[in-house]
Amino acid sequence: ALSMGLVAKVSAGLYKVSSLWTIILFTALYGYFIGTIMPAESAASSVYAGDWGPPDRHFFYTPAELYAAISQWSAEGRAAYIQFRLSLDIVWAVAYSGWLATITSVCLRQAFPPGDRRRLLNVICIVPGLLDLSENFLGFTLVANVEQPIYFLAWLTAFATASKWSILVFAHFVM
Repeated sequence: ALSMGLVAKVSAGLYKVSSLWTIILFTALYGYFIGTIMPAESAASSVYAGDWGPPDRHFFYTPAELYAAISQWSAEGRAAYIQFRLSLDIVWAVAYSGWLATITSVCLRQAFPPGDRRRLLNVICIVPGLLDLSENFLGFTLVANVEQPIYFLAWLTAFATASKWSILVFAHFVM
Protein backbone atom coordinates (compact mmCIF):
# COMPACT_ATOMS: atom_id res chain seq x y z
CA ALA A 1 0.00 0.00 0.00
CA LEU A 2 2.85 2.38 0.80
CA SER A 3 4.55 1.73 -2.54
CA MET A 4 1.31 2.24 -4.48
CA GLY A 5 0.77 5.46 -2.53
CA LEU A 6 4.23 6.60 -3.58
CA VAL A 7 3.57 5.62 -7.21
CA ALA A 8 0.28 7.54 -7.12
CA LYS A 9 2.03 10.62 -5.68
CA VAL A 10 4.79 10.51 -8.28
CA SER A 11 2.21 10.00 -11.02
CA ALA A 12 0.15 12.94 -9.79
CA GLY A 13 3.28 15.09 -9.68
CA LEU A 14 4.09 14.17 -13.27
CA TYR A 15 0.56 15.08 -14.34
CA LYS A 16 0.84 18.37 -12.50
CA VAL A 17 4.00 19.45 -14.35
CA SER A 18 3.08 17.98 -17.75
CA SER A 19 1.80 20.45 -20.30
CA LEU A 20 2.47 21.59 -23.83
CA TRP A 21 5.15 23.92 -22.43
CA THR A 22 7.01 21.21 -20.55
CA ILE A 23 6.80 18.98 -23.63
CA ILE A 24 8.38 21.79 -25.66
CA LEU A 25 11.04 22.37 -22.99
CA PHE A 26 12.00 18.69 -22.69
CA THR A 27 11.86 18.17 -26.47
CA ALA A 28 14.29 21.07 -26.94
CA LEU A 29 16.60 19.75 -24.22
CA TYR A 30 16.38 16.20 -25.57
CA GLY A 31 17.02 17.43 -29.12
CA TYR A 32 19.99 19.51 -28.00
CA PHE A 33 21.55 16.49 -26.31
CA ILE A 34 20.86 14.19 -29.27
CA GLY A 35 22.22 16.72 -31.75
CA THR A 36 25.26 18.08 -29.93
CA ILE A 37 26.23 16.69 -26.52
CA MET A 38 25.87 12.95 -27.13
CA PRO A 39 27.68 12.86 -30.51
CA ALA A 40 30.55 14.86 -28.99
CA GLU A 41 30.68 12.51 -26.00
CA SER A 42 30.58 9.49 -28.31
CA ALA A 43 33.56 10.82 -30.26
CA ALA A 44 35.44 11.67 -27.05
CA SER A 45 34.75 8.28 -25.47
CA SER A 46 35.88 6.40 -28.58
CA VAL A 47 39.35 7.85 -27.98
CA TYR A 48 39.72 6.22 -24.56
CA ALA A 49 37.18 3.38 -24.74
CA GLY A 50 37.96 2.08 -28.22
CA ASP A 51 35.58 -0.16 -30.13
CA TRP A 52 33.93 -1.61 -27.02
CA GLY A 53 32.96 1.86 -25.80
CA PRO A 54 31.53 2.78 -22.42
CA PRO A 55 29.53 0.07 -20.66
CA ASP A 56 26.23 1.94 -20.89
CA ARG A 57 26.19 1.49 -24.68
CA HIS A 58 25.74 -2.24 -24.28
CA PHE A 59 22.57 -4.08 -23.44
CA PHE A 60 24.39 -6.56 -21.23
CA TYR A 61 27.95 -7.48 -20.38
CA THR A 62 29.71 -9.66 -17.85
CA PRO A 63 32.12 -8.35 -15.23
CA ALA A 64 34.95 -10.06 -17.14
CA GLU A 65 34.02 -8.16 -20.34
CA LEU A 66 33.67 -4.92 -18.41
CA TYR A 67 37.01 -5.22 -16.63
CA ALA A 68 38.78 -6.36 -19.82
CA ALA A 69 37.58 -3.17 -21.50
CA ILE A 70 38.05 -0.58 -18.76
CA SER A 71 41.45 -1.93 -17.73
CA GLN A 72 42.69 -0.74 -21.14
CA TRP A 73 41.58 2.85 -20.53
CA SER A 74 44.20 5.44 -19.65
CA ALA A 75 43.98 7.43 -16.42
CA GLU A 76 42.81 10.41 -18.50
CA GLY A 77 40.15 8.23 -20.14
CA ARG A 78 38.88 7.01 -16.78
CA ALA A 79 38.78 10.61 -15.52
CA ALA A 80 36.85 11.71 -18.63
CA TYR A 81 34.34 8.87 -18.16
CA ILE A 82 33.80 9.79 -14.52
CA GLN A 83 33.55 13.52 -15.26
CA PHE A 84 30.84 13.02 -17.89
CA ARG A 85 28.85 10.65 -15.63
CA LEU A 86 28.96 13.21 -12.81
CA SER A 87 27.89 16.14 -14.99
CA LEU A 88 26.12 16.13 -18.34
CA ASP A 89 25.01 12.50 -18.16
CA ILE A 90 22.84 13.43 -15.16
CA VAL A 91 21.14 16.11 -17.27
CA TRP A 92 20.79 13.58 -20.10
CA ALA A 93 18.89 11.17 -17.82
CA VAL A 94 16.59 14.02 -16.74
CA ALA A 95 16.14 15.12 -20.37
CA TYR A 96 15.02 11.81 -21.82
CA SER A 97 13.00 10.84 -18.73
CA GLY A 98 11.29 14.23 -18.71
CA TRP A 99 10.59 14.00 -22.42
CA LEU A 100 9.03 10.55 -22.07
CA ALA A 101 7.11 11.38 -18.88
CA THR A 102 5.60 14.68 -20.03
CA ILE A 103 4.44 13.39 -23.40
CA THR A 104 3.10 10.19 -21.86
CA SER A 105 1.34 12.07 -19.06
CA VAL A 106 -0.39 14.46 -21.44
CA CYS A 107 -1.49 11.55 -23.65
CA LEU A 108 -2.68 9.36 -20.77
CA ARG A 109 -4.56 12.34 -19.31
CA GLN A 110 -6.49 12.51 -22.59
CA ALA A 111 -6.91 8.74 -22.95
CA PHE A 112 -8.16 7.76 -19.49
CA PRO A 113 -10.40 9.43 -16.91
CA PRO A 114 -9.10 10.47 -13.48
CA GLY A 115 -8.90 7.48 -11.15
CA ASP A 116 -8.20 4.98 -13.94
CA ARG A 117 -5.23 2.88 -12.84
CA ARG A 118 -3.77 2.95 -16.36
CA ARG A 119 -2.90 6.59 -15.75
CA LEU A 120 -0.19 5.34 -13.35
CA LEU A 121 1.75 4.09 -16.38
CA ASN A 122 3.35 7.53 -16.66
CA VAL A 123 5.63 6.62 -13.75
CA ILE A 124 7.36 3.92 -15.82
CA CYS A 125 8.88 6.74 -17.90
CA ILE A 126 11.14 7.92 -15.10
CA VAL A 127 12.42 4.46 -14.17
CA PRO A 128 15.01 4.27 -16.99
CA GLY A 129 16.45 7.62 -15.90
CA LEU A 130 16.70 6.42 -12.31
CA LEU A 131 18.39 3.22 -13.47
CA ASP A 132 20.70 5.31 -15.67
CA LEU A 133 21.75 7.37 -12.66
CA SER A 134 22.32 4.16 -10.66
CA GLU A 135 24.31 2.70 -13.55
CA ASN A 136 26.42 5.87 -13.69
CA PHE A 137 27.17 5.79 -9.96
CA LEU A 138 28.07 2.12 -10.07
CA GLY A 139 30.02 2.54 -13.31
CA PHE A 140 32.21 5.38 -12.14
CA THR A 141 32.82 3.54 -8.86
CA LEU A 142 34.10 0.55 -10.84
CA VAL A 143 36.16 2.70 -13.21
CA ALA A 144 37.70 4.64 -10.32
CA ASN A 145 38.69 1.35 -8.67
CA VAL A 146 39.65 -0.61 -11.78
CA GLU A 147 42.81 -1.96 -10.14
CA GLN A 148 40.68 -3.59 -7.42
CA PRO A 149 37.78 -5.34 -9.19
CA ILE A 150 34.47 -5.38 -7.32
CA TYR A 151 32.61 -8.18 -9.06
CA PHE A 152 29.39 -7.82 -7.09
CA LEU A 153 29.13 -4.16 -8.15
CA ALA A 154 30.03 -5.11 -11.71
CA TRP A 155 27.09 -7.54 -11.80
CA LEU A 156 24.80 -4.86 -10.32
CA THR A 157 25.99 -2.42 -12.97
CA ALA A 158 25.33 -4.92 -15.76
CA PHE A 159 21.87 -5.60 -14.33
CA ALA A 160 21.14 -1.84 -14.08
CA THR A 161 22.21 -1.38 -17.70
CA ALA A 162 20.06 -4.24 -19.02
CA SER A 163 17.09 -3.12 -16.90
CA LYS A 164 17.47 0.48 -18.09
CA TRP A 165 17.41 -0.52 -21.76
CA SER A 166 14.51 -2.98 -21.30
CA ILE A 167 12.32 -0.55 -19.37
CA LEU A 168 13.24 2.29 -21.75
CA VAL A 169 11.84 0.25 -24.64
CA PHE A 170 8.69 -0.49 -22.63
CA ALA A 171 8.33 3.21 -21.72
CA HIS A 172 8.45 4.11 -25.41
CA PHE A 173 5.66 1.60 -26.05
CA VAL A 174 3.62 3.17 -23.26
CA MET A 175 4.23 6.61 -24.74
